[in-house]
Amino acid sequence: MMGQPKKKRPLAKYVFILALIYGSGCQPLEKKNKVTDPFEQIKDSTAKAVLIKAIKNAGSFDTWQRIKNLFYIKHGILYFADGSVETDNVQLHRYKFFPQFSAEITWEENDIHHRISYSTDGARQFENDRLTEKDPTQTVMSSLYVLGMPFKLLDAGTVLTALGSVILRSGQQAEAIRANYNPEKNSNHSTTEEWVYYFDENNAAFLGSLVFHPPTYAYIENLKFTDHLPIKLPLDRKSYRTNKNREISYLRADFQYSDYEITF
Repeated sequence: MMGQPKKKRPLAKYVFILALIYGSGCQPLEKKNKVTDPFEQIKDSTAKAVLIKAIKNAGSFDTWQRIKNLFYIKHGILYFADGSVETDNVQLHRYKFFPQFSAEITWEENDIHHRISYSTDGARQFENDRLTEKDPTQTVMSSLYVLGMPFKLLDAGTVLTALGSVILRSGQQAEAIRANYNPEKNSNHSTTEEWVYYFDENNAAFLGSLVFHPPTYAYIENLKFTDHLPIKLPLDRKSYRTNKNREISYLRADFQYSDYEITF
């Protein structure tokens, strides 16, 4: 989630969180006798109904949990308010979820080769193979959050509230769902910011989201998803600086995703 202020936590906690997110998909059969309803914690009946439909549309929660390896290419461009380019790079993302989580993100920028390495041994960022003091933990967390929507809305402790129907600037009618997070009570939460997510009123496709990054709002449009994989993953996303009514000030970011490879 771009631009969020985060509370710093030890790496071990983040690895534990990732184990909670993905680990249940590889439990031995004898430990999976008790079937739990992942939607049970949602108290708002309207929000629950929308999310059930949204996750079915995206490919099913069980399929998401069974992913073992994931690779993709991300082309991201950030813009200043005047439309000039702030950064433009192509990143290669590699994630391994079992038996232990690890991640590697590499890209070239300003004639510097950047590499993020994330595992149980630590989170490190290198520039031209030299270790820096940068903490890349949030980069990894944010990348997984984007890929994991709408499945991530089932994270323990997330409070979902239906806000009713809205019309987006595309003209699409959408159901708005607010998500509240409480990192003081939930170790798997990393922000107190309130997010609003928009799902197509007909098929519950994930259309976009709105978040308040003080002092500005960010409105993200999901323009295209994969249609050839067991789950739907983003292909084209744009982020805009807006006000609380989603009235656009300027295009902040353009993200293109490609070359997905998934193993189960």
